[in-house]
Amino acid sequence: MNELVAIHRAAKAAWARGETPVLATVLETRGSSYRKPGARMLVTADGWQGGSISGGCLEADVVRRAAWLVSSGEAVVRTYDTSADGEVVLGCGGEVDVLFESFRADSELARALEAVVTRREVVRVTVAAPGRAPLVQQLTPAPRLVVCGAGYDALPVHAMASTLGWDVHVVDWRTANLTAARFPGATLHVLAPDALSRLPLEAGCAVVVMSHHLLYDTQVLTAVLASPLPTYVGLLGPKKRTAELLESVPASLSRERLRSPVGLPLGGEGPAAVALSIVSEVHAAFSGVDLRLRSPA
Repeated sequence: MNELVAIHRAAKAAWARGETPVLATVLETRGSSYRKPGARMLVTADGWQGGSISGGCLEADVVRRAAWLVSSGEAVVRTYDTSADGEVVLGCGGEVDVLFESFRADSELARALEAVVTRREVVRVTVAAPGRAPLVQQLTPAPRLVVCGAGYDALPVHAMASTLGWDVHVVDWRTANLTAARFPGATLHVLAPDALSRLPLEAGCAVVVMSHHLLYDTQVLTAVLASPLPTYVGLLGPKKRTAELLESVPASLSRERLRSPVGLPLGGEGPAAVALSIVSEVHAAFSGVDLRLRSPA
């Protein structure tokens, strides 16, 4: 699950119980650190609920001290020294300044999370901390991956993408394949070929076409390439099949975004290995990394 989604859900549950959770936010780092400024984690009476501020090194101390640090009602900044002779003795060699504050439902950040998570808006927030310059941060919705095809090999693609916290949508015309049990947490769309105008595309999304049905893949690919919204379009299948499929796609549609065969050449065999190659390439696209410009080591 995406970190912002996890924090938002856990905070809303805590507020519904009449509880005010504690939010810990990385303000500044010096030297080596696992997370960057703006990383967050939420702590409720039940413990750590979502997000993270390190690789797991500092979270236990945050949970232990969170309620006590904000007991006065004021925000507090605490510095963690992760050097070999620092207080947490991790040997990482850096310092991390963490803001502890009570997270209230009427705060600027709470309203921002509502906009990002529920309306998928991009929002700029300002984090104020005592004795520090404010931290200005842009919060963005989870990247959207649209998987067109709900066959057996789409399962590990969904699973890996979900682990990365992406907003996964699965499209197929076969209702039997589109079940919450097969794709937990995904948004499912039953779309016949005559309904592909309703594909859940948005600016910057990625699309992987993998229904294993030549006609359906052709129709989906035509609809996707006709849209300016996707950043990445991947097509599963061997080169011969791709060539045959593209003969039916209007020549006026640019193939520039199309990746076929889909995925990075990582080696391996079977659905999980193929899914890893696909998700890795999509992750690079979301991160703005052009792998074509990289020379082999």
